[in-house]
Amino acid sequence: MLRVEPLLESHQRDIDGLLTPRTALDVAAGTCHAAVYLAKRGLHATALDCSAVGLALGEQLAKREGVAIETVTADLAVTELPGGPWSVVCCFRYLDRNLFPQMAAGLAPGGLLFYRTFNVHHLKKATAFNPEYVLQPGELAREFSTLEIRSLSDGDDPGENTSWIAARQPA
Repeated sequence: MLRVEPLLESHQRDIDGLLTPRTALDVAAGTCHAAVYLAKRGLHATALDCSAVGLALGEQLAKREGVAIETVTADLAVTELPGGPWSVVCCFRYLDRNLFPQMAAGLAPGGLLFYRTFNVHHLKKATAFNPEYVLQPGELAREFSTLEIRSLSDGDDPGENTSWIAARQPA
């Protein structure tokens, strides 16, 4: 069953209003739920992940949902993101700060970035979690300052254990 990321769903109108090239890159895609959702919205979606098993499950999900996605197996720690331009770049529950500039640069003019992952407040509940893999308050706004922020929750609320941003590349 397709699990829709709430950040994508809340910006469905923006996604549906995108003009060409109508392409999407799902970074650290796992089992490709975001890529499949975007393909169902009419985008040519590419899912990138280090797990061939996860990507194969994503291809099966896409088939069940009646869409096709492209999958690319790659270790994000040593591989640059595929060049764009992308109408949408999204990444959920994965943090490699070295990818932030590539994500922004790969967006087409008017393209959308959707990003969500754990922040420092997550460490209160998950004490064994590596602190290098959590965002600090205000980090997303700083890292994506060249983009127009559409919506943002950047770790200011101690009750929220994820930070997220939806932003647009200026046209």
